[in-house]
Amino acid sequence: MSDATPHLGLPLIAASQAQKHVTHNEALSLLDALVQLACLDKDLTAPPPSPAEGDRYLVVVAEPGGAWAGLAGQVVRYGDGVWTGAVPRAGWLAWLIDEADLYVFDGAAWTSLSRTLTAIQSVSRLGINTGADATNRLAVKADAALLTWDDATPGSGDMRVFVNRKAAARDAALVFETGYAARAMLGTIGSDDFSLKVSPDGAAFATALTASARTGGIDFASAETALAAAPITDLGGAGTRRVLVTGAARIASFGAAADRERFVRFSGAATLVHDPEALALPTRADLVTAPDDTCIATSDAAGRWRVHHYQRADGTPLATGAQVLGANGSVRLPGGLIVQWGLVTAADADVAVAFGTAFPGSCLGVWAQPVAGAALYAAQVSDVAVAGFTLRTRRATAGSVAGAGSVPTYWLALGA
Repeated sequence: MSDATPHLGLPLIAASQAQKHVTHNEALSLLDALVQLACLDKDLTAPPPSPAEGDRYLVVVAEPGGAWAGLAGQVVRYGDGVWTGAVPRAGWLAWLIDEADLYVFDGAAWTSLSRTLTAIQSVSRLGINTGADATNRLAVKADAALLTWDDATPGSGDMRVFVNRKAAARDAALVFETGYAARAMLGTIGSDDFSLKVSPDGAAFATALTASARTGGIDFASAETALAAAPITDLGGAGTRRVLVTGAARIASFGAAADRERFVRFSGAATLVHDPEALALPTRADLVTAPDDTCIATSDAAGRWRVHHYQRADGTPLATGAQVLGANGSVRLPGGLIVQWGLVTAADADVAVAFGTAFPGSCLGVWAQPVAGAALYAAQVSDVAVAGFTLRTRRATAGSVAGAGSVPTYWLALGA
């Protein structure tokens, strides 16, 4: 039978031993030294000059001097004027008072627990405020997470996060979720091109944009959303840049969404109603669309829409295309020439006619023609100005000419 305990080496009282109190007191002294172990220092190479009763130290130097000679690697205690040592075993813990740090003995050396925690290596998984698992080896549950540049070492001032993948056919991406179901992915997904993919359900994804790794060019992938023509056809609410307008209704507005751009295609004979404050058309007159006509429509900060680059499917120039013209209207030709027309029926023989829109510069000329009838009528134009002119209708009867009212008369004016 051993004369000491296996772990702390406490002396055991032998049967029929004399002076049992000596052995008992020695064991108590060792327990007092080793239980709740708190040492004053571990960096001394020799005993301090004036130790106090019960002082404890870790002797970690290979060849300590003075009364510590022969006690290298041991836990030493001062008592009754003598330094005694205890050989530590793997797993012992000691609190270093001067460092305010906990040390653990691994069987060969004492190691700082706090320094070990500041340099964690090869941890298989880590959960912060939540549990990590085999798939999500790092899991964080928090309202926010901060990654910032190193101002302590100090660092370079940069902060980079690297997401590395095995090959171009794999994914390196950030996944944004709602209720643990993916709604968007951002990164290099299945190729070296950088892309943004979105999903309504976490299963089917659509590519919103792609930046080419080779050229740097950006491609906005977009489906064509169909909208039925209506007095208010809300292009801004369509959610895609490409919109197909179906049907043949009159469209007075493209909605109130501000700062939008839409590429529009028509599938029927809808009528676009010109309004400078709501829907400004390039002809400054109503337009009747045809299947596969296209245009670009943009809205300003106030939600007012303007149509640019209207292109008819048959290639006919817009100003002379197959438009359904009203009895009164105007059109600006590509070169800047403005054509206005109208139909006048007035009770008086002489009537002042106002243009629908005053010519910005000058009126180049006005021509008038009475509607053909049984009687012989003539129309004269005078007092031509940028805002209008005077129309005089005359009737020839039995060799004489006299003013005549209630004569339907068409007129045509050119200006710029």
